[in-house]
Amino acid sequence: MARYLEEFIFYGDDIRIERFDPETRILYANPPLTPISDYRSAIAAALDNPVHARPLEMQLTSSSRVTIAFDDPCLPIPLMYGDIRGIIIEELLHRLFGLGIKREQIQLICANGLHRKWTLDELAVILGRKMINELGPGRITCHDATNANDLISLGFTPAGHEVEINRLAVKSDIVIYVNVNFTSMNGGWKSVLVGLGSWRSIRHHHTPREWNLNQSIMDPGTNPMHAILREMGTIVRSHCNVFQIETVLNNRIWPGPLEGLLAPISRGDRARAPGIATRSALTMASLAPQGLKRYIRNNLFRSGYQACSISAGDVDAVHERTLDTLFRQQNVKVDEQADILIFGVPNLSPYSSLSMFNPILLRSLVMGYLAGLFRGRPLVKKGGVIVAYNPGINKFHPRHHPSYRDFWENDLAEHGDPVECWEALAEPYAENPRYIKQYRDEYAYHGTHGLINWMWSGMGMKHVSDVILAGATDPETAKKIGFTPAADFAGALSMAKERAGRNASMTYQFIPPLFCVDVG
Repeated sequence: MARYLEEFIFYGDDIRIERFDPETRILYANPPLTPISDYRSAIAAALDNPVHARPLEMQLTSSSRVTIAFDDPCLPIPLMYGDIRGIIIEELLHRLFGLGIKREQIQLICANGLHRKWTLDELAVILGRKMINELGPGRITCHDATNANDLISLGFTPAGHEVEINRLAVKSDIVIYVNVNFTSMNGGWKSVLVGLGSWRSIRHHHTPREWNLNQSIMDPGTNPMHAILREMGTIVRSHCNVFQIETVLNNRIWPGPLEGLLAPISRGDRARAPGIATRSALTMASLAPQGLKRYIRNNLFRSGYQACSISAGDVDAVHERTLDTLFRQQNVKVDEQADILIFGVPNLSPYSSLSMFNPILLRSLVMGYLAGLFRGRPLVKKGGVIVAYNPGINKFHPRHHPSYRDFWENDLAEHGDPVECWEALAEPYAENPRYIKQYRDEYAYHGTHGLINWMWSGMGMKHVSDVILAGATDPETAKKIGFTPAADFAGALSMAKERAGRNASMTYQFIPPLFCVDVG
């Protein structure tokens, strides 16, 4: 038997080749589903034949007021060429204008929820520069989850959860929601209730009870957050005419020239073993300054994702179709759990999109998103060990993540426990006047957003005995987020085996592209 096997693994903004024990189980994503060959024809077909709903032409007149909401640029990861949302909205505008509806009767709103607001230049990544120029700032805005003038309360669920959303969704004759489904945690009623929800409403389903590693948010059938959202959705349905358009992306992450090099690697093609030229190229790329790599990631690199499904109509009926397609693309069947789970961790979080990756986002990416990529049971056993390969750079974007940085520097030491942190700090951070102003006017994430990520990842930390940060460039930063630093990858694997036992089973989940597991 070979003494070791080699495989590619992501390390921050770099791709490296590392050695694994020969018994390591390596999991790869499914091949990309066949993309839609003609987007515009598929969009037209979805709009002409909506699921459990009447076509728009039968619902609207020339006097109708229309709100078109769309997911913000946090997804997909990385952002894509020719975003399908922009193409759909172009077709919607064409149809609305054809009905005699004027520009003044149409409002486009970025459904950013508690995420930061976005500049028009940033929204052009989704909408395209032509649409930005045609409609302008007056007709394209971002949602505000804190401004009472922009919100309306629709009442309470039987369990006492307040439902408060953007006023435009209620005052318009129809709200058309255009989303992109990249993971099974999104879509359905989550689109309106989180994307257009207020803090007062979102706080009911973003708590330690819903965000844990026992009932993954990637499993809408069992996670309590999705149950609350469905209950809230019945109230929204009684007040709003919601027409949902959902798309599913395949996992063709690598565009154009990169696809031939990296796609076979991502699928486990052992014939594409790394040669001298590949090793040299990766080494040279790793020597680039960190600021340059971040600029390329944010401004130049776009993924090759393609839409493989478009459905329109009733929220629940559409989302059922979406999940069926998404599970076929995303979910990989696995026989058993692992004692040691290994991740290569790129500097890519939804909340570092067009921004900066920070230590709290690293922790939430590893112990929220990646560890939570399952239905049924987690891939790593209870009390197991996770090895995460990332440098752990201690930087915060001063404009986008001010409350993150304040928590990191001022409050983390006394509020590290996820439940206590949320109970003690959520309301004070939500009501902090400075954070509210920064969220409303200065493109900052909502004051509680860093706490949500800390809480979520902290609940995940309770499942494992240790998280080892391989290649940690700053050991103190690793320790501060609750990880154990290791100087290099080999040392991290050795450390993991000491903690889990020499006979521990090891699994490397090769990401990207992103995928979930169904553990037997």
